[in-house]
Amino acid sequence: MMQDTTIRGGYLDMSEWNWRHLFMALLITLAGMGMIGGCDSGEKVVDEVTGHRAVKQYHKSKKDLEKIEEQQAERYGTIPDEDEKK
Repeated sequence: MMQDTTIRGGYLDMSEWNWRHLFMALLITLAGMGMIGGCDSGEKVVDEVTGHRAVKQYHKSKKDLEKIEEQQAERYGTIPDEDEKK
């Protein structure tokens, strides 16, 4: 005999309704975790959301500027001030 799934009073049977929503919530959660963790850009997404990416970019830029500053100092040495030129 088939199970009666007709709508009673505008609502489905409460136990059936809860199991369907629980299953869908679990399915969506697992799919989302799979998408984020399944690719190497998942780490970038997590870093972007938590703000760690901005901190990493700041430290990388700071190191790059220090390297450029050292290279310029080696290349040009000290540059005399304009007052000394006159």
